[in-house]
Amino acid sequence: MTEHQLIGPQPVSTPSDLLRSGRTARGLPDDLLRAASQRLGIMSLLQATLTLPGMAGILLTLGMAVDANILINERIREEQRLGRPPLSALEHGFTRAYNTIFDSNVAAFLAHVMLFVFGSGPVRGFAVTITVGIATSMFTAWMLTRLLVSRWYATRRPQLLPV
Repeated sequence: MTEHQLIGPQPVSTPSDLLRSGRTARGLPDDLLRAASQRLGIMSLLQATLTLPGMAGILLTLGMAVDANILINERIREEQRLGRPPLSALEHGFTRAYNTIFDSNVAAFLAHVMLFVFGSGPVRGFAVTITVGIATSMFTAWMLTRLLVSRWYATRRPQLLPV
């Protein structure tokens, strides 16, 4: 029997495999579900009709939410490589990632507000779903991901972060 070992990141086929693998992105599926439910709740409060451009906007903001979580994970990984202790690496990683996430999302938010102001029909619907999605993904990336990782750290107290 031979043993094969991959060099580099290990392939992960499903979110449950990601959870079982012990990586820090544990909260990613929960965050995405919460962000999606927040989006749909706000859209229902606005009595917005979900059209095909609106669905495209939801998928686009889902990708933006995933990107935010990847940025957070990479910043934490960089801080750990610099030799920071786990709690400090988490704090500095979230702070550094937030600046990048905030800058990109504010620029996109402003562009989509302009789409809403100057657009009509389906373009306005797309702009509404994107702006709602940006707001909820920023909230989930900053608050909920941080809360889930903080709770995980408080219960496990690892000497080294599994990133």
